[in-house]
Amino acid sequence: MPSLSSRNARMSSMLALVLLFVGPSTCYSEVAPGDWPTVRGPQQNRVSTATNLPEKWDPAGGEGSNLLWKRDDLGSRSTPVVFDGKLYTLVRDKPGTKDEGEKVVCVNAATGEPIWEHPFSVYAADVPDTRVAWSSCVVDPETGRVYAMGVGNYFCCLEGDSGKVVWDRSLQEEFGFLNTFGGRTNLPLVFEDTVLVSAVIIGWGDTPEFGSLAKPAHRFVCFDKATGEVRWLNGTGISPYDTTYSTPTIAVVDGVQQLVFGSGDGGVWALQPRTGVRLWNYPFSRRGLDATPLVDGNTVYMSQNQENTVGTAMGAVVALDATLRGDLTGKELWKQYQIQAGKCSPVLIEDQLWVIDDGAKLQAFDPKTGKKIGPRKSLGRVQRSSPLVADGKVYMCTNGGRWYVLKPDGKRVKVIDKVQLPGAASNDGSPIVAQGRIYLPTSDALYCIGTEESSGEEASYGEAPETAQEKPIEDSTPAVVQVIPYDALLSPGAGLNYQVRLYNAAGQFLQEATEGAKPEFSVSGSGSIDSQGKYVSAKDAAHEAALVTCKVGAVEGTARVRVVPPLPWTFDFESGDNMPISWVGGRVRYVPKKIDGESVAFKRTVLPTPRDPNNKLGTRSDMWMGPSDLSNYTIAADVRFEEVNNHIGDFGVYNCGYTLTVRSSNDKLRLYSWSPHDHRSFAEVNFEPKPDVWYRMKLKVVADEETAIVQGKIWHRDEEEPAEWTVEMTDERPIRAGSPGLYGNAQEAPFYVDNLSVTPNE
Repeated sequence: MPSLSSRNARMSSMLALVLLFVGPSTCYSEVAPGDWPTVRGPQQNRVSTATNLPEKWDPAGGEGSNLLWKRDDLGSRSTPVVFDGKLYTLVRDKPGTKDEGEKVVCVNAATGEPIWEHPFSVYAADVPDTRVAWSSCVVDPETGRVYAMGVGNYFCCLEGDSGKVVWDRSLQEEFGFLNTFGGRTNLPLVFEDTVLVSAVIIGWGDTPEFGSLAKPAHRFVCFDKATGEVRWLNGTGISPYDTTYSTPTIAVVDGVQQLVFGSGDGGVWALQPRTGVRLWNYPFSRRGLDATPLVDGNTVYMSQNQENTVGTAMGAVVALDATLRGDLTGKELWKQYQIQAGKCSPVLIEDQLWVIDDGAKLQAFDPKTGKKIGPRKSLGRVQRSSPLVADGKVYMCTNGGRWYVLKPDGKRVKVIDKVQLPGAASNDGSPIVAQGRIYLPTSDALYCIGTEESSGEEASYGEAPETAQEKPIEDSTPAVVQVIPYDALLSPGAGLNYQVRLYNAAGQFLQEATEGAKPEFSVSGSGSIDSQGKYVSAKDAAHEAALVTCKVGAVEGTARVRVVPPLPWTFDFESGDNMPISWVGGRVRYVPKKIDGESVAFKRTVLPTPRDPNNKLGTRSDMWMGPSDLSNYTIAADVRFEEVNNHIGDFGVYNCGYTLTVRSSNDKLRLYSWSPHDHRSFAEVNFEPKPDVWYRMKLKVVADEETAIVQGKIWHRDEEEPAEWTVEMTDERPIRAGSPGLYGNAQEAPFYVDNLSVTPNE
């Protein structure tokens, strides 16, 4: 995995406070008609202006098949994107082997010939290998750079021509991005000079002063697309029901830019994309939302497949007025119940709203009234991907591999073509069209469909619809002070210079309003800041935090700093204070407690919330202690298990992406990087943990360019440390850096941790 240390160097090199003046850069709607730089397409509605597309094709190939090329090795659940003659997608790397990972692949869009690959490791993830490459790439039309997020929350910015890393971040270790066995992974979205990505996040800072970001919520992180620095971090309700993969849509609604998305808390939400300020929300479901909102003018259409917020009916389709603000409960334009469409997103064609439910049944609606149009049409048994609208037709594929070309025919649907893909191919990624070619991803292959005569330079396009324009700046009163970077990690005595942006209540950047502004800086917690916005952390700081405040007139904004000293670290918890505030996912998950006269860290079985006093969300969790670019160290900790109803918990320590765990369910001491993978390098020995016994665990990693030597041991704490390692492995796909941390599963029974240390290898 590439180094993540460059971001700290950039922060430290800033010389002075800068009040930035920038205008909007290229948007998706301004790209060439033949490009498809994001999953939703240039108009962010799954609609293309392409014409003269083939209506029929044969996946077997051959003369007259309209199959231009096929790549079996690019089979994936990821939706490809195309820009400037290049296709980008995410796939499994070395599938089914001990060295498996994930990779971004770039090929020639016309021929399928390879151009470059960017492989990376999957670690500290519960995702099975069959769900790797869940997300999709996005291309920035202004720079041609590619952004991608892996299932393990590795996030990178790559040069589109070469695949060279511009910057990358480990979002799980740095921000507490959650990954789950389900594998649901959000994809990034470029907007102006930023790139946004979201997940359920359990971060650091458990008090309102620091944003209460240690509590789980579906949140967005907005990065500077050029540098990876954090602009803002905000989200929805605390303790969401689920992770989610609802692709956000950014659109101008009534002259105002809105970021519209389905949340893990079951609501449809809109935020200001430049500031993260909440605009409106609509509680829609009792579970998380996976479909993508469709924005058309001032109306948002959304579907779901779970229990509704009222009654017992499952599923619904709703139309919302996005010009409203606040809670939109009861303010629907229309709503239809008992339509379980939770995966496939709705589309508009010929004044009809088409919704394909989870059982691959198509129903059309009047988009203004919600009235059903004609009978339901059965297309298959399972639907996951979203349809493509182009050339007056709808192109789609069911999860079982049945391809359709459809067209509205009054109140009915005309089937122009139907093809059953060979074998057991499944379809999760959606079809796209670029440069006159249709691209269809399946689990078995990536197909390119088209004709030589009507693709590439010969491709034809209809007239693009007018793009809604943002209102000109009318209000020059600052309403938001954005302090950049919003979130940073520094060592003691290190410094950075803050940048400041001012926005009005509509979320518009105020270029003129910043002239002559006199920002007033202050800091609470570790360190100091001068009048020019230069912050320096305390030289003797030890796992502390600071809140930087910038006040401009009557409005103020804040930024957060974690200060983490260099190794070695020791934590004996004898002070009885709370866990270090700098721990990501720590202070809510672990609390101080006395046991046998010792102060220890206690992992609870229940994390009560106002919504659910018996909440167990997060009792199975990860905790991260420091920089994600640390390497060449050893972590050790004492652990003691309790037994409840014949069950005890699981505990482990992280070191550079490797985990040493005691799992009571199988009586194993296990060493691995990717837990559910059957083939990825791992090692294990039999070990039966006993309750009410203090054990000591130690994990050491030594990595170079070729291999990582990973060694772990466990013994009774009161006995002498054994000279030999209990379990060892050599990994030929080395993970060279990563934050120290703890893994814990206390769903069935709690456990205690003491004498935690991280030391440099000798």
